[in-house]
Amino acid sequence: MVATTTDRRGAAGGQGLRGAWAHVAVAVAYAACYLLLRQVTVSHWNLTTGLRVACMLLVPTRYWPTLIVGEVLPLAYAGWSHHDQFGVVWACAMSVPPTLLGAPFFAWCRRHISVFRAARIDMAAVLLFVLLGAVIAALANCGALALMQLPPGQIAPQVTLPISLNYLLGSFLGGLTVVPVFMALWAWAPRRFADVVAGARSAFLLHLLTGVLPALLVLTWIALNIHNADIVEVARMAMFLPVAWMTLRHGWQGAAAAGTLASIAVQMTETILREPSLIQAQSLIAFAVSSLLMLGARTVSSAVPSVADGARAVDDAWRGFQLAQQGLYQEEQRLRHVAETLERLGQNVRDGQQRMLDRLRPMLPENMDHTYARHLDFTQREMHRLANALHPRSWREHGLAATFVDGPLAQAAAMVGARYRCDLSGAGLAQLAPGVHMMLYRQACEVLVYLLAREPLRAVRLQIRGGCTRGRRWVVLRVVAERSAPAHRGKSVPEWRQVVSLLGTHGQGMATIRERTQIYGGVVHERETAHSLSVALLLHDALNSDAVIAPEVRFARPLSA
Repeated sequence: MVATTTDRRGAAGGQGLRGAWAHVAVAVAYAACYLLLRQVTVSHWNLTTGLRVACMLLVPTRYWPTLIVGEVLPLAYAGWSHHDQFGVVWACAMSVPPTLLGAPFFAWCRRHISVFRAARIDMAAVLLFVLLGAVIAALANCGALALMQLPPGQIAPQVTLPISLNYLLGSFLGGLTVVPVFMALWAWAPRRFADVVAGARSAFLLHLLTGVLPALLVLTWIALNIHNADIVEVARMAMFLPVAWMTLRHGWQGAAAAGTLASIAVQMTETILREPSLIQAQSLIAFAVSSLLMLGARTVSSAVPSVADGARAVDDAWRGFQLAQQGLYQEEQRLRHVAETLERLGQNVRDGQQRMLDRLRPMLPENMDHTYARHLDFTQREMHRLANALHPRSWREHGLAATFVDGPLAQAAAMVGARYRCDLSGAGLAQLAPGVHMMLYRQACEVLVYLLAREPLRAVRLQIRGGCTRGRRWVVLRVVAERSAPAHRGKSVPEWRQVVSLLGTHGQGMATIRERTQIYGGVVHERETAHSLSVALLLHDALNSDAVIAPEVRFARPLSA
């Protein structure tokens, strides 16, 4: 009996010792990560907020006092190191960790807001936690700034609205940089090691390394090495494009990984501290990443609603698709802005080169004069081609019908030697939402590129018909192509890459076409005969908050794997 009691006491003592060492390890690890991130943290890019929010979400509450201790250590050291410059009161305020201030709020939110639902992550709740952490961090920074005391003769900085918003934006963007990646790693953690190794060779990592990373590196190089304010602005704004592409391919996990890389890339383009144009670009990136995270979470959700929760699931799906459609429309608006900026930039470049050529013409041989003139025309055409690929100029100047009848689609058909015809019929095409118009055009371009990737075509016919059923408008796009001789089938047209560049498409095949169609509650049908190929797709009008007809139940189905 005595031996048994002694053994139990020894076991309890061993468990208590292991628990104490676990708390010490957590405190040391958190302090080390905090110090590491604090080295690259600035007011408008606060990565420590992301670390704090991720730990408050994923770490059990029994470890929260340990996190507070782990955060107090580096903050107290930083405060004491500068107390002779900013005062003892400021040093004491700096030593108060935001984790301690936010613990009651995070505890209440964790009890009443579920981040993990049915083995999946509620991205709306995650973004709410990120926003809460950003507000707490901004208030803590403003409080410390208000208590700063400078030596006699120096004026202490005042807490103003721009400074407060700067702290809030920096903390929110820092949270978006860190927290979604932590959540993605948490979602992948239950998988076996063999599955993780197999995933390393999967399309996700391939797309991240070959599609997202090179594009961001090129845009970062352009922003750092080309000293033109317009080009730098375009490069920074274009950094959301790889994030949008990764979202369409891999859902919110893709948005999380690509969003982190895009946030880092934007910050790397900083040339001076608190550069106003950089902060504007970061605000756009924060809005785009948060929207794409919501879009990705909705489009790849694999949860099937039960009968009891059917109404709630349909309502959530309706709101998710509404947000997805709004996100795609906002991306199209940004593409239009970038296209207009490129056109203005191309005209400025042409005017500058033309003035330089006029000055140098008396000193140049006649043949060199013609060579430079051709170079100017080529540069101007390339700038207009790129702008037209991002957003068709005919759309901005002449509208929907002219774009389909005489726009880039007709030019692409002529490029490959195919006859082209477009028929518009039905009622209500003009009453469709602008986002549906742009999606209809993008889908027509993707379908044409998909057909040309299969084989050369003799003729292409577009049929667009609009209508209204039970108070909701819809549009049907049908692309019918006349096939070439059997000997030429099975290989793409030689001009396929030029067509992709002209239409500004991705050329990713039928899977992408189906995914984008399902965002607007539609379906895709493909048909092949001995003499023709046809693809038909249906799009419903964009959802809005005043709609009285809920989307069909199929909206709640997963859109991609």
